[in-house]
Amino acid sequence: MPLIAATLTVLNACGGGSGASRASAASPAPAPAASAPVAAPAPAQPAYSTNFDLIENPISEGGKWINAGGSWTNVQTANGLAYGTNGAANTYDDSYAHLSGFPANQQGEAVIVRSPTLVGAPHESELLLRWADSPGNARGYECLFNFQGGVQIVRWNGPFGDFTVLGGGDLGRPLASGDVVRARIVGNVITAYINGGLVAQVTDSTWSVGQPGIGFFRRTQGTSADLAFTSFTSTALP
Repeated sequence: MPLIAATLTVLNACGGGSGASRASAASPAPAPAASAPVAAPAPAQPAYSTNFDLIENPISEGGKWINAGGSWTNVQTANGLAYGTNGAANTYDDSYAHLSGFPANQQGEAVIVRSPTLVGAPHESELLLRWADSPGNARGYECLFNFQGGVQIVRWNGPFGDFTVLGGGDLGRPLASGDVVRARIVGNVITAYINGGLVAQVTDSTWSVGQPGIGFFRRTQGTSADLAFTSFTSTALP
């Protein structure tokens, strides 16, 4: 009898262990660990590029270009060029057009076309930064590149003929077809380049928002197409 009792004790112990094992097998599997969140892709930064393939006066390219100032003249395009329409009044009626949708930090770059016969009072090609306009008002920063190689950075203050020259520089030679002009603004620093070389830089905090654009100016000499752009690219900057 003592031996039988001992055997029963062992069987009961084994049975209890087997039952515990079955209970464990029937339990639900642990939930998988949550995966790390995937960061959303950064939004695409605005950019615009054109070779001026259309014949338009004023430039539009499907409504992308704007001139709402009224007191100034239009940019026109033909034969793969963009150029101004002013000159007849011999006043500060620059031709300009600007884009939309860009953040405050921005740059514009263009390729120059210049007539080899151009002489006289300086024709100007212009890259515009943080530009905004409304009837009778145009304001922003103009980086002008005249055909003689001079560069100026000018703040337009709004009303017609109201501007402030902030600084400038000189290429050391006249502009030539194929020269690449570039203007950029980051924070309050405005910089002008020709063929990648820095020509002028200023700081100004007057205008904190606005759009990139292009412009032209001439007096009465020559024709508007004597100094033109054959391409233009604008990009947003960090």
